[in-house]
Amino acid sequence: MALLPPDPVYTIRNVDNVPVYSLAFSFLPGGLERLLAGSKNGYVYAYNLQTNRVQQKIQVGQAPILHIVHTNSHLITQEKGGKYKVFELTNSGYQEEAKIDIDYPGFCRFETNTKLETIYVPDKESKIHIYNFSGEKQGCLEPESASPKLGDPMCLKYIEFPCDRPCLLVGYEAGWLLLWDLNTSQCIGKLQTKECPMSVDYHLEQQRGIIGNASNIVQIFSIGKRDLSLAHKLDITIKNPGINRVQTRSDGKVFASGGWDGHIRIFSWFSLRPLVVLTEHKQAVQDVVYSTEKVSLWKANIMAAGGLDGAITLWDLYNNKN
Repeated sequence: MALLPPDPVYTIRNVDNVPVYSLAFSFLPGGLERLLAGSKNGYVYAYNLQTNRVQQKIQVGQAPILHIVHTNSHLITQEKGGKYKVFELTNSGYQEEAKIDIDYPGFCRFETNTKLETIYVPDKESKIHIYNFSGEKQGCLEPESASPKLGDPMCLKYIEFPCDRPCLLVGYEAGWLLLWDLNTSQCIGKLQTKECPMSVDYHLEQQRGIIGNASNIVQIFSIGKRDLSLAHKLDITIKNPGINRVQTRSDGKVFASGGWDGHIRIFSWFSLRPLVVLTEHKQAVQDVVYSTEKVSLWKANIMAAGGLDGAITLWDLYNNKN
């Protein structure tokens, strides 16, 4: 355990200190590097990562923006209450292309397959609806009636397994984690978790995943390479209960959790031990994201975290400098 936690490379105060619910990095042609913050007031604020100042304000609606995904051509937003909007990126900014309206009161974030431009949208009664970026419904994942009572979806993770086998991990309210084969719309794996899962992530090369929940236990699970069976591996105990977000870095070296206590915990994938606890945030951390490319200002892949305190912290942690 590090004796002293490092400082963030930069702290952004969100506009008017509005709480931050979701974050997404955006790297566009021409060297435009931005961090988008979905906020409580229904706006997405786009921060230029060369100046760390707001470059654009996008009014999506009136409700908090629970989740955002940014691709090279689209911005997808999720408002609390079940409104989803797909914006096309144009020369003049963002133009609304499609709207999906589902009466869903929960906090489960949608997932995407950006290659196929597909959105996986949670709904009540254990359903996951499948839409394309044009807002047309493509299908639905629904457990069989003989299945155990699952409750509402709580978290999703899209995984592209080798040999063209796309799958969706879904954590449910009753404490189950199911793996769905998206080619057949069939459930191919189940795992009973210790509590209602609030966030899930998976690293393909590590063949391991992480589950955060309302307790002080972070669960580690595996997915079999051949049969894709789910198995519980071990539990990691943390000091204070409640995790809103778990996120693994693409290189498979570390993963992070964002807690109700405002702490960001960084763990080693190798040892599964905590490396550092970051205590910069004063209220619950709502989202943690890693940049897919190096941010030129710091010449490193950056981790960003946002929370109810209206702060967005940027971190350069455990990156090998060449």
